Amino acid sequence: MTIIPDLSALVVSALVVLLVLVLKSQFFEPLARTMEAREENRAEARRRRQGAEAEAARTEARLSEALAEVRRVGYREMDRVRQEAGERAERSLAESRERASRALEAGKRSLREESAHAAVELEADAESLASELAARVLRRAS
Repeated sequence: MTIIPDLSALVVSALVVLLVLVLKSQFFEPLARTMEAREENRAEARRRRQGAEAEAARTEARLSEALAEVRRVGYREMDRVRQEAGERAERSLAESRERASRALEAGKRSLREESAHAAVELEADAESLASELAARVLRRAS
C-alpha cells in the first residue's frame, strides 16, 4: 500500500518552506544583524568606558600631584610668613624693651635730679628753720 500524498499536503509543505524563507530573510537575519550590531556597540562602549576610566585615573593622579605640590608650596609660604612674623615680633619686642629701658633710665635720672634738688631745698629749708628756731629760742631766753 502506497500512500500518495494529496495535493493539500504538498501545498502546506510549500507554504511552510516559503514561510521559513520569508521569516529567515525578513525576521531572523535582521534580528541577528541587530543583535551583532548591539554586541559590537556594547564592546565599543566598554572600550570607550575603559579608556575614559583610564584617562580619569591619569587626570586624578595629575590633580593629586598638583594638589600635593600646591599644599607643599602653601605650607612653605605659611612657614615663611610665620617666620617673618616671629622675626617682626622679636624686633618689635626688642624695640619695646629698648624704649622701656630708655624711659626707665630717663625716669631714674629725673628722679635722681629731683632728689638732689629736693635735698638741696631741704638743706636750705633746714638751715632757714634752724636759724629761725635759734632766733626764737634766743628771744625767749632773753
